[in-house]
Amino acid sequence: MAPARVLVVDDSPTILKVVSAILARHGYEPSVAKDGLAGIEMIKKGLKYDLILLDFVMPRMNGYQFCRELRSNPAHRALPVVLMSAKGDKIRGQFVQQTGAVDAITKPFDARALVAVIEGALAKTAEGRARPVPEGAKMPDEETIAESLRPAQLAKQQRQRTTADVAQRVAQAILPAMIGLSPAERESEAAIMAAVARAVTSDVVDALAGVLKDVESVDGIKEVMGGDIAAIPLAEILQLLQLQRQSGVVRVTNGKSSVSVAIRHGLIDFVQARGAPEEYRIGRYFVEKGAVTREQVDELLRTRVADGTLTGEAIVEAGHATADDLRDALSKQSSELIYDVLRWPYGRFAFTREPFPPEAEAAKLGLGIAGLVLEGFRRVDEWRLMESTIHFDQIVYVDNTALGAIGSDKLTRTDKLVLSAVNGERTVNEVIKESAVGSFDAIKAVYQLLQSRVLRPRAA
Repeated sequence: MAPARVLVVDDSPTILKVVSAILARHGYEPSVAKDGLAGIEMIKKGLKYDLILLDFVMPRMNGYQFCRELRSNPAHRALPVVLMSAKGDKIRGQFVQQTGAVDAITKPFDARALVAVIEGALAKTAEGRARPVPEGAKMPDEETIAESLRPAQLAKQQRQRTTADVAQRVAQAILPAMIGLSPAERESEAAIMAAVARAVTSDVVDALAGVLKDVESVDGIKEVMGGDIAAIPLAEILQLLQLQRQSGVVRVTNGKSSVSVAIRHGLIDFVQARGAPEEYRIGRYFVEKGAVTREQVDELLRTRVADGTLTGEAIVEAGHATADDLRDALSKQSSELIYDVLRWPYGRFAFTREPFPPEAEAAKLGLGIAGLVLEGFRRVDEWRLMESTIHFDQIVYVDNTALGAIGSDKLTRTDKLVLSAVNGERTVNEVIKESAVGSFDAIKAVYQLLQSRVLRPRAA
């Protein structure tokens, strides 16, 4: 079988070189075009391609213009396209459907992610699962798209200017200190660090902070307020935003994790997290409900999710759950992330006005903040009470006599999931981790099972 031919269209020589090398290494036959116009000319010459990897922001002919030209000719109208951009998430929401692209990938990407997207796009096309392609004449007016691209170009230019300004200010601050060092001191790492520390005064830091603040305001993002959650409790910030029916994104970070809360007119539409524990992954909520097994989720992660499909959508498309089940899972995931972040003892928050991510636009959960905050506080109090009575490093086992006296029909699904993780060798911590139940619900189940003597600590 002949290797798939892939045309890479990008104005970056580096991207063309790197992507071509990745494709060749994985058995594809790559061709390159330095911009959209050159790519269209190659296609018009009759060269046959199985897939086009297309940058979106390019001179002479951008990705949207390329797709409109491509879709205007019946001879190559159906060619599958995968969009590449540093704005991949926005492109996925705004332009994939308009251009008839099979998928989008965000730069920078690694070889494994690129190959997975290409394999997925080729498979979708071969199986007839790719979205319908539009006719070029019926695609939206180019000026509409140009307005969407212009902020990104301006943001990139402003960021470059800001980066250069920061570099210049740092150089101006430390250069005199470096010049003043003796030849021997310049060979000493400690002497150099001491000189830099003396040069970077509070005035220099304040000046740099002012410059860097400009970076935060580019790309259509404007910070409205921010601060330390140890000084201003996050619950008060969220309730204020609900009271004023504000719309925007609250980001909370603590050095380990980052949580983003999309708020529309004072209601929470969606919550996302980076660096959060595995228990907050969407697949866990379907496992907890009994819709899928862990093995089925792992299989979907290896197959369907690898081609860019979201985990929840893959579970629904595989027939394991309904769209309503997905909405319930997203609501529970978002709620639990809010409960978790309310427990953070330290961190910083920022409320910004910016376009919502596609996931938030699709979910539109509309969760009330006041109810979530009250439930979060209730859980915090209950959590503290339970934690004070449980030895998490102690091994536990199931007392079958006590279990028989209660009757398995009286156990909740959460109880059963927790008990199924008990093997007589695991500690309470390990049972909670293995139970496919959220931490709070698992601890509550352990607490109640210990109280009823169904769970017993094993003697050391």
